[in-house]
Amino acid sequence: MFLVSVIGTTLALQSPVSPTRLPAKPPKQSTAVYGLLAANFGIFMADKVTPLHSLYLNHAAFRAYQPLTACFCHSTRSHLSGNLFLLLLFGRSVEDDWGPNGLLVAYAFCGILANLASLAILPRATISLGASGSVYGLFAVSVLSVRSLEWRKVTELLVLGDFVVSRVLSEMKTAAMGGIPGVNHVAHIAGAAAGAFLVLLLRIIDRSSRNID
Repeated sequence: MFLVSVIGTTLALQSPVSPTRLPAKPPKQSTAVYGLLAANFGIFMADKVTPLHSLYLNHAAFRAYQPLTACFCHSTRSHLSGNLFLLLLFGRSVEDDWGPNGLLVAYAFCGILANLASLAILPRATISLGASGSVYGLFAVSVLSVRSLEWRKVTELLVLGDFVVSRVLSEMKTAAMGGIPGVNHVAHIAGAAAGAFLVLLLRIIDRSSRNID
């Protein structure tokens, strides 16, 4: 259908050929990484209104849920923004490869193991919080799970891989020298180790299932 104006009068004429319609854009879907970002930000804001200290990992008053809930708690705005920036960067990479459920599992698995390592190694007076254990786990997962030789994946591996290796080595060196007060180096290193372990575990399971088939 198209319109023609004749001496101020608009006539509607039927087009003999239906106009070509542009394909509709696929609806945007919410992704797991943005859900994790929102959860971290929301809990941080709620903690400022009503203290949620029971969600922190309190080494002297441990509760079974704290290794997970502490992964969503942050002490300061800079603590939050630093972790969320890296979560967005590496979380999207992991979600591209593993899907939304895979990202959620990796985030929780690495964060919980990192916090349990902190609980086992650090003094009882320690209170642990932050997504850094999960984020360091995603560092390892994003690099070690790359299998495709597609150029974008190779470029991503070269750039992110160098960052991850240098960051983890720096953490190990700093921890060996006594660490920085207020920084949970144990959680960082344990989170990266948990991510590497998760990738290895899933590969073993995948190979076993193929052998059975």
